[in-house]
Amino acid sequence: MNTVNSKNLNAMKQYKYNLDKSSKKFVCPKCNKRTLVKYKETETGNYLNEDFGRCDRETNCGFHNTPTGEFNNPFEVVNIPKPKPSFHNFDLVSQSGRNYKENNFIQFLKTIFTETEVKEAILKYLIGTSKRWNGATIFWQIDNLQKVHAGKILQYVSKTGKRHKNEDGKSLIDWVHSILKRTKTINDFNLNQCLFGLHLINESNAKTIALVEGEKTAIMMSIFKPQYIWLATGSKQGFKYENLKPIKQYKIIAFPDKSEYADWFKKATELNILGFDIIVNDWLENTNFEAGTDFADVLLIEKKEAEKNKKHEIIYTDTENIINEFETHTPEIWNLIETFGLVDCNWNEIRKVI
Repeated sequence: MNTVNSKNLNAMKQYKYNLDKSSKKFVCPKCNKRTLVKYKETETGNYLNEDFGRCDRETNCGFHNTPTGEFNNPFEVVNIPKPKPSFHNFDLVSQSGRNYKENNFIQFLKTIFTETEVKEAILKYLIGTSKRWNGATIFWQIDNLQKVHAGKILQYVSKTGKRHKNEDGKSLIDWVHSILKRTKTINDFNLNQCLFGLHLINESNAKTIALVEGEKTAIMMSIFKPQYIWLATGSKQGFKYENLKPIKQYKIIAFPDKSEYADWFKKATELNILGFDIIVNDWLENTNFEAGTDFADVLLIEKKEAEKNKKHEIIYTDTENIINEFETHTPEIWNLIETFGLVDCNWNEIRKVI
């Protein structure tokens, strides 16, 4: 049996970084599971940041990002670089900013908010119009460096603000890069999504970010509650480290859709360990609304209720209001009106103010 003497030990090469050999695990930035083994600096024993490590879920996740240097691993490290993300030219965003009279979503917003409020929302979120379907809307994903990651195309019903669905009951959705590939305008496009509205963190003095799932919800709530920066994940799976990393330094209040609270709370707990400051609001979860309801839906329900109550509001005439004041010191006035059947100057019945 061969032995290794001290001379051979001194000759062995020291590696700058090693995978942690303890049982401690961290949240994987790709799959959001607590299965990440971090790299440690050999000399100091300090962990590197969460960008460098290997996920134990090699089959289901496969995340492995190595720092610069050599490694003392029990297996060969193959560092396959991620494909560089693709970006759209900003000219596409500018070109889509037209034909709002034909944009179903914009026309719907005008039934709820003022013309000025809708125009401000269009300029703030750079909402576009698409020819993919008649009246379709483009929600551009633009990051804090003004890079255009994606253009998500959705179709809405102008009267209700609900998603337009096909015969199979599925919402109509497409992407700008998919259209460009189909028309041979571009070849390859490596989609790398970001939060919808992320560009706003450079333009606002607000210290708190409100995070929702849907783009429509973010836009509507930004008009209703402008004291926050309203961003959207685009999907329930979009609430993850990779997307939230650019807003790590902000206080974040997450407003999940009804029935998604448990998942978002679990992810927020994991992210807070990594230095985030996320509070998950549970108000919607504790209501009787159906699963999938978001804050935009609640806003519409409350608006309809207010309009319904307004229709039943009684408007009194000047004569009726004067008599109501007179009644406070002379209640017998109503006996006189009823006895002689008195009416106002327009021959209308005089009603008692309730």
